[in-house]
Amino acid sequence: MLAIFNSAPSYMTVFTVYMFFLPFFFLATIFLAKRRKIKLHFISQSFLLGITLLFILYFEIMIRVYGGFLDFVNSSFVPYSLLLGFLIFHIVLASSSLGGWIYLYISSLKAINKKNKNSFNKTKHKKIGIAIFIAMTLSSITGVFIYIFLFFKF
Repeated sequence: MLAIFNSAPSYMTVFTVYMFFLPFFFLATIFLAKRRKIKLHFISQSFLLGITLLFILYFEIMIRVYGGFLDFVNSSFVPYSLLLGFLIFHIVLASSSLGGWIYLYISSLKAINKKNKNSFNKTKHKKIGIAIFIAMTLSSITGVFIYIFLFFKF
């Protein structure tokens, strides 16, 4: 099974596996909030966001070291224009969900640090969090498909 992906650089495989599991990690932190373990939810979100940002930074550096998308697309079984369109969709989705996650994290941090306990809007936080979870999950799925499109060999 692994032989069909042997053309993928190891950093790409590690990154894709992490991003595949990210929605599950995210879901685990959501369950902490549902169980009213708010401090643990915040700590786990902090850790998860930090690790994710480090993974993304590492990925962005390594993709440039290896030559980028154009070097990988030449050996793909998917037509270039379709793959490029799918990649653009994935990048927009991933950037939006990451931006939303960072916004929600910072706004929650500011609300928590205020002296007024009523400054935190739980309903708004929950709605934005659900939207980010859905976007992050879709981004994870599209990322796995890009990996398959680039490195799957028949």
